[in-house]
Amino acid sequence: MKILLVEDNLADAEFLQEILSEFGDEQFIFAHVWRVSEALKQLAKTEFDVVLLDLSLPDSWGLETLMQVQTQAPTIPVVILTGSQDEEQAIEAVRKGAQDYLLKGQLVGALLVRAIHHAIERNHTLEALRRSEERFQTLAAELDLQVQERTRQLQRALEKEAMLNRITEKLRDSLDERQILQTAVRELAVALESDYCNATLYPTSSQAGAMCYEYAQDRESDLGETIRQVLEIYGPLLHQDCVQFCPLFLDELTEGMTILVTPIFGERGAIGNLCLCKPAQDRFSLTEIALVEQVASQCAIAVRQARLYQASLAQVQELERLNRLKDDFLSTVSHELRTPIANIKMAVQILEMVEQKREQESSALTTPLEGRESKPPHSLDRAEGYIKILREECDREIRLIDSILELQRLEAGIEPVSVTPVVIQEWVGNVVAPFIQKVKKTQQILDVDIDPGLPPILCDSDILQRILTELLENACKYTPAQGRITITAHCDCARLHLQVSNSSLEIPPGELTHVFDKFYRVPSSDPWKHGGTGLGLALVRKQTEYIGGQIKVTNAFGETCFTLELPLSPMQSVSEPCERVNTGS
Repeated sequence: MKILLVEDNLADAEFLQEILSEFGDEQFIFAHVWRVSEALKQLAKTEFDVVLLDLSLPDSWGLETLMQVQTQAPTIPVVILTGSQDEEQAIEAVRKGAQDYLLKGQLVGALLVRAIHHAIERNHTLEALRRSEERFQTLAAELDLQVQERTRQLQRALEKEAMLNRITEKLRDSLDERQILQTAVRELAVALESDYCNATLYPTSSQAGAMCYEYAQDRESDLGETIRQVLEIYGPLLHQDCVQFCPLFLDELTEGMTILVTPIFGERGAIGNLCLCKPAQDRFSLTEIALVEQVASQCAIAVRQARLYQASLAQVQELERLNRLKDDFLSTVSHELRTPIANIKMAVQILEMVEQKREQESSALTTPLEGRESKPPHSLDRAEGYIKILREECDREIRLIDSILELQRLEAGIEPVSVTPVVIQEWVGNVVAPFIQKVKKTQQILDVDIDPGLPPILCDSDILQRILTELLENACKYTPAQGRITITAHCDCARLHLQVSNSSLEIPPGELTHVFDKFYRVPSSDPWKHGGTGLGLALVRKQTEYIGGQIKVTNAFGETCFTLELPLSPMQSVSEPCERVNTGS
């Protein structure tokens, strides 16, 4: 055991060494110095187990002596040696960190040895407590750091949740697809401090191309164009229909930028993506990526709801249109059925009156000698006129009924088809002949321009005649005086193109798709001005499809043109069974 004795009294020092030498079972090594400065030097170069320190030295006195030793060797126990008059000072030294104090006049060997051992043991215990306290303080500091980090994580999670809730509420507030995506890109760009953000929806059957919505911090920057070029290069990768599709870091593609691309998944795969851009040194954290993925999911839900709403709105509009069509149908049928009946009833009543008057006049003109009556010519003329009215109205009623029945047969596929060779050059002349006097009477102009080199076609001539007749009736009805009606025919490849065009008023583009609907009338201030049932063009379309053709309508520059396209060779009719009559080679 190494002991440093700091004592300026040589007699006391020798006495202490003599006392300790009496304990043969103990091995003590002494180092004796006279001054505190020498003690500090010894402590700096040698490790001692205990220091026996006198507080009254030539170069130091009192508690200052103890403080210097503790500063030099804070882990070595110190036992104070003092005279009886310095006992209070020694007790104060113990309070300051000394392990014990001994009165020089009362020293005995056993007491000194026990004091040394106890000082060392207490110092070891205090050192262990000190290390335990340091470990505790370290653990407490680490726990405090963990608590702070966990608090920051919870705070970030709460902020992310609040941010997601705010964005979700804004997305759900709208049923407009464009507004939904514009809101998403704006909120994400602001929340994540992104330089640029865009949302892209992939093309669908109803869209001409991809739809892109973007938000940029610098509106004059060309960053958006650069990002779009990058996404075009990696388009196939971004369209993958795979649930394992993860956000992509495309750091090396564009110098100075980090790009995050997150897909927007619909029910059948990816319908688009969200793209954000930051400077290369600012990577997207896992929390930011999770936020973008959740916003992408909310975008998918909002877009689906918007599309369902638009589809529902379109269905409602279609139902409203069908309801109006139904009302028009009822109005048309009521009008078309009531008018002939009213005319027939009126004609019958007048005929009855004419017949009564004729009988009266006949009675007055009858002579006894001749015994016969004379029939006034003017009465016969009027009766014939009324009979003509009856005939026309009956024919009109029959045409309406026949049109409805034929339409039903065509839709059911039970209309018979008789295929014969048709020479268009001759056939058109026969169909047009009844209209020549009609157009002269209404001061219209009828032109026929048929290619003389047209080959014969195999077709049902009766159905084809009904089609052309209805088109001519329609043209005559809507062409004003001095207007022109033109019939042209030519071939290309394996199809015949037969066109009927006429001068007419401009038809709104949105109305052209409905001209072949049943009971449809072009909107006007007087729907009954031109008469008709509204079934003619619907029959034309059904008849054309029935014989394997197509019909189209265009309207531009004050002219309406119906184009009938027919194959030169016959096609299988939609009716089963069908009757085919081949009368030529």
